[in-house]
Amino acid sequence: MQESNKPAPGPAPKSAISGITWPAMPSATDALVLALHQQLSESQWLSPEQVLAKQLSQAEVLLAHAAQVVPFYRDRLAVLKGIKRGTMNMEHWRRIPILKRSDIQEHRAALVAKKLPVGHGKTLEVRTSGSTGRPISVLTTLVTRTVFAALNLRYHVWHGRDFEKKSARITRGKTAKQVPPTASWVPGYPSGPPLSFNVMNPVPEQLDWLIKEQPGYLLTYPSNLTALLRHSEERGARVPGLLAVATMGEVLEPETRDLCRRVWDTPLADAYSSQELGMIALQCPDHDSYHVQSENILLEVLDDDDVPCPPGQVGRLVLTDLHNFALPLIRYDIGDYGVLGEACSCGRGLPVLRRVIGRTRNMVQLPSGDRLWPSIPSKVLTDIAPIRQFQLVQQKMDEIEVRLVVPEPLAEATEEKVRACLRDLLGYAFKLPITYLDEIPRAANGKYEDFRSEL
Repeated sequence: MQESNKPAPGPAPKSAISGITWPAMPSATDALVLALHQQLSESQWLSPEQVLAKQLSQAEVLLAHAAQVVPFYRDRLAVLKGIKRGTMNMEHWRRIPILKRSDIQEHRAALVAKKLPVGHGKTLEVRTSGSTGRPISVLTTLVTRTVFAALNLRYHVWHGRDFEKKSARITRGKTAKQVPPTASWVPGYPSGPPLSFNVMNPVPEQLDWLIKEQPGYLLTYPSNLTALLRHSEERGARVPGLLAVATMGEVLEPETRDLCRRVWDTPLADAYSSQELGMIALQCPDHDSYHVQSENILLEVLDDDDVPCPPGQVGRLVLTDLHNFALPLIRYDIGDYGVLGEACSCGRGLPVLRRVIGRTRNMVQLPSGDRLWPSIPSKVLTDIAPIRQFQLVQQKMDEIEVRLVVPEPLAEATEEKVRACLRDLLGYAFKLPITYLDEIPRAANGKYEDFRSEL
């Protein structure tokens, strides 16, 4: 008899019924996540045109709800008057005014829906970290939390995670948080134990903890990963059993990917998300670019005149959460910049985001008034001197403070080499005073910026 070519079965879902392991009987919440993930497994292969059509169909339902029960949008959506249901296109869509962060701060109460459709569940308040200096709070629902969990599951499946392994998380939070034995880091499935460690702890302690715990996977911020990799290389130490690394929360530089491959010999997968919108884009399983999570987010990349940018051009990211009916964020300018890419060779119809670049505060301002994105690979500086940390802070139009953490102050000639290197990278002869520090602390949200403008 000829052997079947059927694929090997995947892991069994988590069963919520005592004594029942096969077939698994998931909880109602897990069942929702698993059912949604099954749809996501199919929708990723739709054509770009089919994806957009489904997005606009969902957006029409959201707009009708917002116009009826969200005071902020009643007049704002009058620009769509006369457009028949089922005929919405992107030209119509772009008539809607863009939502600014300041709008949410000033009109927060008016943005809250007076009532929710049946089934959207309990609302929870989520506050952003305020890394922009302007924190906001939004509402999530059972629907948005379920979508986030399903997209998180997609992320793990895309990148071939072994659910039985430990998964370590080094982010803002409690140190070595104890978790119940039944806790799982994979939505809807049993898994190895999830572990956590506070990113505010010294990097040597973090590495010691990782070596002790031997997780299969690590999730942390790109800047923290870079520090871990450098310290690991200095010590000649590696994390036993580590299979892959995931990053989030900051801009991921190409050199961090290269360092991860070279020092730990592990692949790296990045995710672009936000507290107010959830999953926005996930790294492609086959490439370093990202796929917009279009089942959740309608993403636009616009220039300063609000005109759509072609692939390859840097623009502002304007995002719409298609499922948040509690506090709708419609055409929300999140403050980030990014670059669209061409269609992906992997065959998925989800739009390609080639790169997420950063926020306005991460742009250098020239005396001419022009702005540019600084590209300062840390290896360029560490090749000059034993620099453990650096940060550039622009407080004047013609001057940028260079903050360095080094074993001892640099010789004058070495300082000049650092300045010359930075001027070359920045493309302008800035004054570059150097300040020596014992440590450059992370922000309260646990994140770190190599460059920050305070102008």
